[in-house]
Amino acid sequence: MNIGIIPNLARDPNLKVTKEVIRLLKDNFKVYLTQNVANKLSQPELGKTETFIFKNSNLLIAIGGDGTMLDIVQKTFSYKLPIIGINSGRLGFLADIESSELTTLLNRLNSNTQNIETRMMLQATITHPNSNVEHFHALNDVTINRIGSNRITEFEVNINNCKVDSYTADGIIISTPTGSTGYNLSAGGPIVIPCARNIIITPICPHTLYSRSIVLTDKDEVSIKTEGTVCIDGQNKVDITTYHIVEISCSPYEVQLIKLSDKHFFEVLRKKIIKRE
Repeated sequence: MNIGIIPNLARDPNLKVTKEVIRLLKDNFKVYLTQNVANKLSQPELGKTETFIFKNSNLLIAIGGDGTMLDIVQKTFSYKLPIIGINSGRLGFLADIESSELTTLLNRLNSNTQNIETRMMLQATITHPNSNVEHFHALNDVTINRIGSNRITEFEVNINNCKVDSYTADGIIISTPTGSTGYNLSAGGPIVIPCARNIIITPICPHTLYSRSIVLTDKDEVSIKTEGTVCIDGQNKVDITTYHIVEISCSPYEVQLIKLSDKHFFEVLRKKIIKRE
């Protein structure tokens, strides 16, 4: 089995966790590193381009935090590679395997008893006034934020070509179940178990007493008319006007996350979100 290891150097600056992962894997698996990391470790023979790693690996190990995971998902979702997230960041909800669990993880990989969870993604289609169309894919969420800091904005929301409401708010979040514990949660949205297949709409600071989140199925389609900035998983940003068309639906792509099979979602939720253990 070929394993690509992608560390976030800001989260693992001395490559301590990366070194330990390599030590545990190198006798049983073929390991690939980016050339920059391989050179820092004085192991240039392990260095490859990111494209080579993505094309030739059977799975990826991301070392960092949830932002690192989202960045790697943006680069690799079309390769359909399973991803392991090792936490060297702060919260670690997507990257939920701790350094102390590396030996257990290795044993699971050797015995092929790891748990693979399939997570849905969102597809955001933005049609520009000149008819150019862009497609984006998000594991966590698609957000549309107001322009500037002093002006709230109106967001006209349609579901399956039926107008639902026009929210006056700072922004709006369209989230997957995986992303429901992120920005959606901070904005008062519901927590949805991550292997479910739902689309969650949550307004950000709505100027009303009655606005609530809406939970849809993965068969529903959302369109939003507004002006602001569309942000995909905190990565890609596109400024839009009321002349743009923004449509959000279930993506044809999915993400496979490798988990330790004895870790339950609600155990992680309690430790990371509720009790902050």
